[in-house]
Amino acid sequence: MQMSRWSMQQLWRAAETAYAITVLFSLTQGPVYRLWSESSSSLVTSPQPSMPHIYFATFVALQLPAAMMLFQRIPTGWFRDRRIQALLALLAWLGCSVMWSTLARFSLPEYGSLTFTTSVGLYLAVSFTPSALWRIVAVAMSLGLVVSLMAVLRQWEFSRSIDEDYWIGIYFNRNSLAPVAAVALLAVVGVTLTNTSWKNAKGAVVLMATTVLAVLAGVTLWRAESRTSPLALGVAIGALGGWVVLRFLLVRFASKTSRYAAAITIVLTSIVMFMVLRWIGGSATVSGETATFNSRGALWSLSWTGFLEKPFHGWGWMSAWHTPQFFKQGTWWAVFDTTWSHNGYHDLLLGGGVLAAAFFTVVLWFGLRAIGTHASLNEGIPSFLIVAFVLAAATQESFFIGTHFLWALLIAGLFLSSPSRRAIDGDLVQ
Repeated sequence: MQMSRWSMQQLWRAAETAYAITVLFSLTQGPVYRLWSESSSSLVTSPQPSMPHIYFATFVALQLPAAMMLFQRIPTGWFRDRRIQALLALLAWLGCSVMWSTLARFSLPEYGSLTFTTSVGLYLAVSFTPSALWRIVAVAMSLGLVVSLMAVLRQWEFSRSIDEDYWIGIYFNRNSLAPVAAVALLAVVGVTLTNTSWKNAKGAVVLMATTVLAVLAGVTLWRAESRTSPLALGVAIGALGGWVVLRFLLVRFASKTSRYAAAITIVLTSIVMFMVLRWIGGSATVSGETATFNSRGALWSLSWTGFLEKPFHGWGWMSAWHTPQFFKQGTWWAVFDTTWSHNGYHDLLLGGGVLAAAFFTVVLWFGLRAIGTHASLNEGIPSFLIVAFVLAAATQESFFIGTHFLWALLIAGLFLSSPSRRAIDGDLVQ
């Protein structure tokens, strides 16, 4: 009987791990869009339900089990955690923004998506040890890369650019493929640092698998020819170096403040990035032209002036770029048609004003402080890297959104080090 119960427990853990891999793989979005690509070709004869409805329903169905399991596993005293309090305040405020949204029928599902994906990130942080989580991330990203490589080799439609020959894979956009490759590289670092069994056969298999994944991810990142992900990787690595040095100095000379080293490093990195982007843009304002990044400066200019129109409460979560009123203010340079600000921070400011940005900042501060309290630096480094990467990448793309794996991983990275996670054997998947 005991052996039977143990087998069932092992089976459940394997099934849950498979689910976590599946939901992360799906949240890279390309697999879901590819899944329904055939249906999208029948919109003329069968326009209802629309493709956005199908995508929304698919992502909800995939993420619902994570939200339910998270609800069952809420650790004791979790709501006393400052990060949780700030995160709930952020979600509550963005939820309220639906009421004054300039396009509430768009804001409501976007807010629902954000809530579900936040639940996925928290579920990953609560349910898995760091070593298990990074293996899950590695496998999920490798699935995306392998299928994308197969798509390129078999010349699937839209798998590569016809004009410039860069890779797109199954993601319809190189700026969606490149983050998968970049996160795969970070997952290799995470698996390497958190793996404790290198001397046996299992360790040899892990070493071989991570090496293959690193090569595949590196080649894919190179062939995707995206600027955003390499930039974000460089920023994350530079920030990591700064954190390690600052942590060492604080531990030596001011040990009581060493837990703030990660947060201070991100603040300093943000200041440097802001100054560099402003210098590249050749302007003294945050909304200056930035031709280096595909003319995003024009988009940022409109976002910034839109924020100044409604600085406190915003336009409603993700509604600004979908409402005609938004385009009647500021200076709009219609180089290409888009409904994105291509900047996660502008999305926060436009969606919920300064209060949303303030709540998000508090989440980051306490989350990074928790990363600084990791008992093992080997566990803290991968969490720091993924947080720094997403924060840097969000300066160029709208990554602070629901149904996107980078938002889920940002939340998981900030909460993985939670001292209130269940520590009883069997509560966490090893």
